[in-house]
Amino acid sequence: MLSPGTIINHRYQILNHIASGGFGDIYEIQAKNTTKILKILNLQPVRRQYHPKIISLLQREAQLLSQLNHPGIPKIPAEDGYFTWQQEQQTLHCLVMAKIPGKNLAQWLHDNQHQPISGDLAIDWLKQITEILHEIHRHHYFHRDIKPENIMVQPDGKLVLIDFGAVREITNTYIGKLSERQEVTILISQDYTPLEQIKGQSVPQSDFFALGRTMVHLLTGISPSQLPKDDATDELLWREQAPNVSPALADLLDDMMGLFPRERPQSTTIILQRLAAIDNKLSWAESAPPQRDIKKPQSMRRRMAMAACLFLGVISWPFAAPKIAVACNKRGVELHKDNRVNQAEFYYQCALLFKSDYAKAHYNLGYAYEQQQKRELADIHYKIAMEYGNAAAHSNFGRLLVLDKNCQAALPFFFKGLELATKNSVKYALLANMGRAQMCQQLYQEARYSLEKAIALAGDRPEAHCLLAPVLEALGDRSGTLNKLDKCPGEVRRKLPELDRWLIAQTRDRLLQEQKHR
Repeated sequence: MLSPGTIINHRYQILNHIASGGFGDIYEIQAKNTTKILKILNLQPVRRQYHPKIISLLQREAQLLSQLNHPGIPKIPAEDGYFTWQQEQQTLHCLVMAKIPGKNLAQWLHDNQHQPISGDLAIDWLKQITEILHEIHRHHYFHRDIKPENIMVQPDGKLVLIDFGAVREITNTYIGKLSERQEVTILISQDYTPLEQIKGQSVPQSDFFALGRTMVHLLTGISPSQLPKDDATDELLWREQAPNVSPALADLLDDMMGLFPRERPQSTTIILQRLAAIDNKLSWAESAPPQRDIKKPQSMRRRMAMAACLFLGVISWPFAAPKIAVACNKRGVELHKDNRVNQAEFYYQCALLFKSDYAKAHYNLGYAYEQQQKRELADIHYKIAMEYGNAAAHSNFGRLLVLDKNCQAALPFFFKGLELATKNSVKYALLANMGRAQMCQQLYQEARYSLEKAIALAGDRPEAHCLLAPVLEALGDRSGTLNKLDKCPGEVRRKLPELDRWLIAQTRDRLLQEQKHR
């Protein structure tokens, strides 16, 4: 343990030791008249064979915190956020972070004599943490250690999620380990860790379980281990301890604490949508247009319509909600076909307010966002649609990966989509996009097979014919190339950037050959 006054890395002075645990020591430090927090790994009690793994966890934490920019996530300095420091014969691994004013929620509960929080405060805090998780999950990470001790409440009531030492990146390697049932790093916090994480199989939905348990602790003032459980399902029997919580909020928390990940909400977006539907503090004054503002009638009508949509959702749930969702989605499709994408987007959102697990509406909304070049939002809704088994979403999400030149990563989405697809039109799109991904990787024989299968399904559609032209050229079939180009109209060529690049290259090569023969 370092003594107060110790200077580290020629710029940080130790003020005092705050805590120990999690393979490290936490210090309060001073740097340029600013107080910060310093985490230093303590590897002495740990077997040497585990040192690289523990160091990699700290490095991963530093990498993520450097990428994120959210008021609910601690910031690290642009320089020397993570560094190593030599102390005698020992290399210390260090991470500097902003100091968060306030208390963690475990301390807050203790100071408030473990009195339960209100349902309104629970909705506010649940929304804040879910929005923080949305930012983390959007960067393909998940936290893995949500609990009251790791959530700070600041003097202004805003929450900050801390301790990213257990954070995990969602990579193809990680997904492969899960599919092969290989164990990955197991990190457990009693009361808050779901079963799959205890087995070394944590997924993003593991964060929702831990967050649900945390909210139940706050709503009851009782730690989850002290609450009774259903002997048959192992579910917490907590509602009697929180009688003033609305049934809709209680249902959401129970869903978040589902025994298996598939039983929980599949994304932060779904949780936020359900919170919006159950929040009984929606202000009509905020939704209504200003009395004298006549410059933006479209946005006024839009806000009023959304307010009405939310109101209908509250009073009609759950009887008419599914039918209303279908009607909203249908109207959105009609507007979409008429190229009124902005209006279609509203109806898709309305459909999801009434039925948050509506795969078609998520897919349609993703496509609307894609057409408006809102890529991040498109990705979110395509992913949700895929979670609910929408084959077309696999096609579109994979296609976007191909356009990003991430062709190898796209292929699993097409294969999975083909397993799910029942309509020939969707199978055609999956096969055509698969051919694009294979052509991108110069897997020309495989690309030819995929594209010819697509043509066999819908030979009158031009996209697969267009894509097959450069594939046949690469395979030495010049006559086949010309035949496919004859079936490829100009408007389709312009929508296929790889084909356009190939045609430009072909023209350039032909001109060079002509110059040589002059």
